[in-house]
Amino acid sequence: MPDFIPILTAAILSLIILIIVFGGWIFYPGHVFKEGSRTILLGENFEVIYTIGEEVVANLEGRTSRDFFSGEDKRVEFNVDKYTDVSEATIRLKTLDSNYYGNLIIALNGEEVYRGAPLGDKMITFDPAILERGNFLDVKAENSGWRLWAPTVYDFSLDMDVIYEGKKTQTFEFELSNEEVINAEYARFLIFGKREGTGHLIVSVNGEEVFSGYTTVQNNFAVDELKAGINKVELFTEPNTKYDITSAKVILFF
Repeated sequence: MPDFIPILTAAILSLIILIIVFGGWIFYPGHVFKEGSRTILLGENFEVIYTIGEEVVANLEGRTSRDFFSGEDKRVEFNVDKYTDVSEATIRLKTLDSNYYGNLIIALNGEEVYRGAPLGDKMITFDPAILERGNFLDVKAENSGWRLWAPTVYDFSLDMDVIYEGKKTQTFEFELSNEEVINAEYARFLIFGKREGTGHLIVSVNGEEVFSGYTTVQNNFAVDELKAGINKVELFTEPNTKYDITSAKVILFF
């Protein structure tokens, strides 16, 4: 038997003894990795919310008129407390009477949102980014131009509706080593919390949805979604639902 065979046999036996004694240590070049699990705390005591609502925030009616020399404008001031959550804004305009000598002009916070000669009912949509917490809406008639004998006149009424869409998505990041990603067999979300509403809690990892359901969450997901370096977890929900999360964790099993 060549001289190296006894040496090789002794080395293999020593390796087996070390694995048994030290509880499953696995050796890689330049790294020692232990079987078991790692728990990563994402966050505690936070909210995930998605609300939708509609509200009439302003009403205005009356007569506006203008000729070459003078005019009468209409203004209403109003507040929109959740103006940053407004996703749609609409003015429902009704023209009751007019001689149509000129256009009707509507401006919100000094920015024109409509100019025209409306007949009957008209829906006017505008960019909700114009809205502020405190607002003013002006309605005025364009002058009648060469028709010096009479002003432009509009009798009108209008309502302004806004649709709120308040969405709070929670985002967390955690870092994994290359060895952890290679040796992870599976991963699990462990999320505790209370729900208000009927919508699902949705969890994504690095942009891929891995869970949709209700708390409490004890859900395994494929480690294929994980990567070495920074990983991003997002928690969000469906409309008209709120989750009060007391604890959210990721557990890796090796």
